[in-house]
Amino acid sequence: MEVKQDKAWQQAIGCLPPLRAAQLAALDGQGEVEELRLRAGYPPSVRIAGEERALDLAPVTAQELREVLSRAARYSVHSYAESLRHGFVTLAGGHRLGVCGTAAEENGQVIGVRGLSSVNLRIARQITGVAAQIAPWIGNGPPQSVLLLSPPGLGKTTLLREWVRLVSDKGYPVAVADLRSEIAALSDGVPQFAVGCCTDVLENCSKKQAALMLLKTMSPALLAFDEITAPEDVEAVSLCAHCGTAVIASAHAADVDDLRRRPVYRALLALGVFGRAVVIERKGKERCYRMERLEERTCSS
Repeated sequence: MEVKQDKAWQQAIGCLPPLRAAQLAALDGQGEVEELRLRAGYPPSVRIAGEERALDLAPVTAQELREVLSRAARYSVHSYAESLRHGFVTLAGGHRLGVCGTAAEENGQVIGVRGLSSVNLRIARQITGVAAQIAPWIGNGPPQSVLLLSPPGLGKTTLLREWVRLVSDKGYPVAVADLRSEIAALSDGVPQFAVGCCTDVLENCSKKQAALMLLKTMSPALLAFDEITAPEDVEAVSLCAHCGTAVIASAHAADVDDLRRRPVYRALLALGVFGRAVVIERKGKERCYRMERLEERTCSS
């Protein structure tokens, strides 16, 4: 039986050594794979619908992991020193290679990872099937601030990208602070994902600095951030609030109650910017979305 080829999968595995890439190019069900994990001494495994499954292939070697990182970094690892300090390399197409091993520290700060023990290749895909559900939440008027919530790996970035596209295609200027080049995945200045006709993208810049630049130069009606994780990110949201710009951002939390328990997010909510949150959950193999109003703590679907 002929295996159905998935463009995103084929692009992502391009960072693998040729023999391993050839093996995985013939993987059945590749269009459903969310992550590919390579661990030294073990066969490769894939994550589908939140479950990890080992593949019947030869174990991964330490040399193979080193080659994967070199190829992902285009044989210039030092050029990716800043992102590797945070444990990842972003590939063309928005795919992300996370790395684990022995952390190298300097003055108490992680400066990279040596002696690789495993890598996690997260597959980025454009998914437009949620448009019909989220369009009523977006509405037809000026953009409103919203927070996207879920545990890791449930598609916050994918949902954020689609929200940006829909707002932008309504004619509202949208600015994207794309720190890890995953939302738009610029290539020669052209987004590789559909992010809308009125969207401006700034990559590889901290959220706070990106907010300062984009607010001054692009006059967005909506500014998009992915993954609020630190006090500096909260400051970026605060800058937008003081300029009257709506914000869409994502956060790692199972739901609003989980969000409120975390100090960084309590500070974020205290700004009063976000009146609504979209919670992403997995039910079986499907992702489900619900809107929750943060002030009233009531839910609608």
